[in-house]
Amino acid sequence: MYSNTRSLTVGEIMSFPVITASENDNIRSIANKMRKHDVSGVVIADESRMPIGIITAGDIAKRVAVSRKAFLFSKAKHVMTKPVHTITREKTLEEAARHMAENKIKSLCVVDEGKRLIGIITEGDITKNASYLIEVLNEMVRSGYTKNPETSEGLLEPEK
Repeated sequence: MYSNTRSLTVGEIMSFPVITASENDNIRSIANKMRKHDVSGVVIADESRMPIGIITAGDIAKRVAVSRKAFLFSKAKHVMTKPVHTITREKTLEEAARHMAENKIKSLCVVDEGKRLIGIITEGDITKNASYLIEVLNEMVRSGYTKNPETSEGLLEPEK
């Protein structure tokens, strides 16, 4: 389909290792872990590293807003978002971006063939690689795959 352009895969841009916690960890320890590792979310995984949920800074902020006492004593299993959305490392960046947009989520857990956690891809990872996506769109236009209906030229012009 594209002459010289190859799609990036999830495996090429995912972050790893992933910061994880157990479903029985308390929220305070998870918040400390997020601060220590400078991440905005922690994946909740079981003993075999299968992702079962995710807790974000937003989830914690909501919990604190409701009750500070509940924050201190809540466990991950009571706060985590589930089910967790997953993707495999072979999928393209475009597929990951589409999945996030369709499901209105900001991250995907990357899993191996056994559904074990091997990485994470976030909205930020997609944004960092946006220039690559623009190049792909331009190549699609140049190859005739898609055209600007008004000019029959590329929809996006490369930066000078």
